[in-house]
Amino acid sequence: MMRGNSTGPNSQGTTATGQTLTIGGQTIDAEFRLVPLNDVQLDLSNPRIQYLLKQSLKSGKPTQEELSKLIHDNVPGAPALFASIRDNQGLLEPIHVRPDGRVIEGNCRVAAYMRLLAIDRKRGAQNSEWSAIPAFVIPHISEQQVAAFQGRVHVAGKNPWRAYEKAGHVYAMHKTHGMDTKAIGQMLSMTESEVLRDIRTYETMTEKLFPKMKGMAALEKWSFFAEFYKRKGLEQYRTKPANVDQFVSLVRTGKLKRGADVRKLEKILKNKRAVKELKTKGVDSAMSMLGQADPTADSKTFRHLERTVKLLQRFPTKDLVRLRDPEPQRILQELLTAARTVAKTAGLKFP
Repeated sequence: MMRGNSTGPNSQGTTATGQTLTIGGQTIDAEFRLVPLNDVQLDLSNPRIQYLLKQSLKSGKPTQEELSKLIHDNVPGAPALFASIRDNQGLLEPIHVRPDGRVIEGNCRVAAYMRLLAIDRKRGAQNSEWSAIPAFVIPHISEQQVAAFQGRVHVAGKNPWRAYEKAGHVYAMHKTHGMDTKAIGQMLSMTESEVLRDIRTYETMTEKLFPKMKGMAALEKWSFFAEFYKRKGLEQYRTKPANVDQFVSLVRTGKLKRGADVRKLEKILKNKRAVKELKTKGVDSAMSMLGQADPTADSKTFRHLERTVKLLQRFPTKDLVRLRDPEPQRILQELLTAARTVAKTAGLKFP
């Protein structure tokens, strides 16, 4: 089993007995210990499992065993991490814990140890190698510093969470811990606008979508909301709460099928008939309606043709001169031939 140490994000140095961290400009010492697993507690406040707790477990405080199973069964990469720890017979990197044993960083590793210890106990093992876990114990650390440390590791660091989990952590840093959005951005290598966008996206999903859409399928809608808050053309539309509610309904009812469909929303909103079609029949039908008036609205082919027309209308003089050469003439001739063929197929007269 692994007994050594390793450095991580914010780390300034590691020795045989500890680690020195710099978090938010402050130096914090951590002591390396082999901590009894019974003294370690999975962190209920970790943003990675907040949604899982709400969706998968009944009311009341879950047991550590329930949390361990929840993490193993639902967190991406947890089963692979379990297998790696088992086969390696220990950790490559120690976890970080508070003095009371609550995990700061390393919930998935602790869940794997709990699972391995339970397997050993079922086999009747008296002295399991999984009964204690390598950890850096940080005796003095505030919850703000915990949030900052987790952010550096899982939002901006080498072990990233999923987009929804990252945004949840950014949201918690601002709303729960009262951290300034500009400071969060500097800490996590994000612009302040990106921080604000993550906060709004997370807020809308948790407050407006999740209460109406149960199960893990709701998490799969993240790309819809990320795109919604990213599009500059929808900025004015987003200012009205009723419009945001309308968007949530479109996502929840499947009228918008893919995250990329949100990019079409700006065009649809300019046409009242298309908006009505979107609400009743969905995005494909709305785009088809727009295509009747503007074929470039729902067809890549016509968009390419329109760009070709505009290109020919402002054909560069230097390239016009080159049309005297055989090869450029061949390309232009093939264009004319293809245009005549398409026109004939469509029943159009072509000179």
